[in-house]
Amino acid sequence: MSILVSDPFGVAGDQAMPSLELALDPELAQQHLRDRLPRLAGKNGSVQLRTIRVTRYKPGRRCVIEYEVGVERPDGSPEAVVLVGKVMAHRYGKSGYRLLDAFWRAGFQSGSPDGISVPEPVGHVPKFQMWLQRKVSGRAATALLAAPGGVALARRIAEAADKLHRAKVPTERRHTMADELRILHEWLPTVAQAEPQWVGRIERLLVACDRLGTATPKPATCGIHRDFYADQVIVDGERLFLLDFDLYCEGDPALDIGNMLGHITEQGLRTLGDAGALADREQAMEERFVALSGAAPAAVRAYATLTLVRHVYLSTLFPERRPFIQSLIELCEERLGVTRHRQFDESTALDFRKVSPATGRPLSLLIYSHDGAGLGHLRRNTLIATRFLEEMSGSNVLMLVGCPLGAFFELPPGVDFVKVPSIRKVDTGVWDSWTPGLSLEKTKAIRAATIRNAAEHFRPDLFLVDHSPTGVWGELVPTLQMLKGLKDPPKVILGLRDILDAPEVTRELWRRDGAYDVISRYYDSVFVFGSPEVFDTTAQYGLDGAFVGEVTYCGYLCSEEAHTANAHMRAAPRIANNKLVVVAAGGGYDAYPMMSACLKAFQLFGKDLPFEAVVITGPLMEHEQRESLRRQAQGLPVRVLRYVNDLGYMNVADLVVTMAGYNTLLEAIRLRKRILAIPREGPSAEQRIRCEVFSRLGLVQAIRPEQLSPSRLVQAILENLDAGPITPVPLRMDALTTVVRQMRRLLQSDTAQPTSGAHVP
Repeated sequence: MSILVSDPFGVAGDQAMPSLELALDPELAQQHLRDRLPRLAGKNGSVQLRTIRVTRYKPGRRCVIEYEVGVERPDGSPEAVVLVGKVMAHRYGKSGYRLLDAFWRAGFQSGSPDGISVPEPVGHVPKFQMWLQRKVSGRAATALLAAPGGVALARRIAEAADKLHRAKVPTERRHTMADELRILHEWLPTVAQAEPQWVGRIERLLVACDRLGTATPKPATCGIHRDFYADQVIVDGERLFLLDFDLYCEGDPALDIGNMLGHITEQGLRTLGDAGALADREQAMEERFVALSGAAPAAVRAYATLTLVRHVYLSTLFPERRPFIQSLIELCEERLGVTRHRQFDESTALDFRKVSPATGRPLSLLIYSHDGAGLGHLRRNTLIATRFLEEMSGSNVLMLVGCPLGAFFELPPGVDFVKVPSIRKVDTGVWDSWTPGLSLEKTKAIRAATIRNAAEHFRPDLFLVDHSPTGVWGELVPTLQMLKGLKDPPKVILGLRDILDAPEVTRELWRRDGAYDVISRYYDSVFVFGSPEVFDTTAQYGLDGAFVGEVTYCGYLCSEEAHTANAHMRAAPRIANNKLVVVAAGGGYDAYPMMSACLKAFQLFGKDLPFEAVVITGPLMEHEQRESLRRQAQGLPVRVLRYVNDLGYMNVADLVVTMAGYNTLLEAIRLRKRILAIPREGPSAEQRIRCEVFSRLGLVQAIRPEQLSPSRLVQAILENLDAGPITPVPLRMDALTTVVRQMRRLLQSDTAQPTSGAHVP
């Protein structure tokens, strides 16, 4: 009988593990399996080798080989068995066999009453430096945790970890918090070497990890797995099998469950687009483990956070995980309380000294954004800040941010931010505090004082005010007055997107708030992020008669991420060859109705949906709403993601379904996508007007909210997917270049004329 040998990795030539060549020799393998495994076949039984397969391999470190054998015992019927042989460099295999056997004898047999087991240890082959165990049936817990029943499975895994810790299997190896931190200090700098833009952030993460390690409660140690994550748990019906005790040592039991929780969080981020997607599983696991073991919850969470930091490095080892490194870093910063850049008292990137605004000299730019419940203003201002630093080397930018998520987007060195209390829009010109329990009076006072204090100490050369000339509740007026009274006042610029609201609404609001007078008194220039041929912002909102200064139409403001052909990009987001529909709406705070309507439309097709879809909810959508969308997407070829860092999915989309917010809509237009736009109902008419304007230009197909139905949406989606290619867009999209050029002009001369390409009515 011939014996099939499968070695897809070519392990036989590994000089660090020369025994592998012997272990793959059919004759030697048959001989040693027959002679060295009495536990498997009994004294007078026989073992007949059928196949040899190498299933896992890390060059120079370890290898897993499966042997399929037929076993005949004198007292039983023939049995087909798969044996798992493990070889590790510089190890002889005997200790691995003894450790597994110790667990087997400590109550982890395959028939243990509690349903928690380890694979049966079978034997040790010294010539191969290998120990063998019986392969168990079942599925890895990783996918099952995300499936229905995942919460109950999480509790069972906690029970399995507690049983392992109570087994009291002895070991001479030790692992402490100091060892855990040492590993991070060895691995994380390699990420910074490969990605220099993250050097400062990696350094601050490591400092914060050290602080966390020092603050973690000291444990009562015991034997721990030390590599405990969902792939190490096999689920076979009601029974769990624990695998791979290669790192077993004496240590803090909180490490095992914290490591498992960190892996689950990373799994949610990478596969579901949301680090909190499996939070109910994590909570159930932590609560059950703490109840059984008495471990300190703070220790469990500390190790979970350190595991996430370790995943920053681990993700560099797998090409398919690299796109998530940025999100992991942001998540770790959030968990550890690390700001993306140093604060004023420790920063070397920012220089707050007053610098003469001569051409070529470092400059300081202050940006104010009122920031309600959205990311649009913050996104545009971050793009402007980044371009400003690219073109004016050595300069610095300070952003006044009211977004609930802080600065959120990646900030380059030289940009920092001050967070003011967040607010939400209730109606036109009506705002409320975002934070429960923080009164409106306190919110107003803190915001106004913070803004003035930052401006007074920063002393900018340029002050860019986004959207609201007076600020919310007139909070900017004291700051504008203070800056105007300086001996060398900054140039003050009002930045406006193309469409604010219905013209009559904005005009009335600005008259009520005294905005026209404030613009005339304190502003040197107005930048409009749009084009007068598309929408005449100055005329519509009464600026042509109220402002005698310069108004510059800068063109539309977008990122400059390249438009890439679909065939090249589809491999990266792992989209099949089907048509792709991307549903997105920026921050997503009010996107649930639109996205729910899309999923109801998709459900009309059932499993026969003639396209794939990616729904990107946005980080500001409430967790319950996001979970509702996931439930609606079950059984469909639809992925529901919380957030993505770039335009990868939109770049490969055949159709983008969105609301009519400025950023998402303009990025889709710039990427030459077919667009189905569903504007929000209110309180602002901005999106409705933008839909009407862009529809007339043939850039979007719009469906009014009151006309929306699943059947209407299905018809519109199919029509767009069947339509021909998009022609180049007839819009100027060079606002970033124009904005910085005009800023430089303002500082060069008070009497300078507009540069070519800037439109001044």
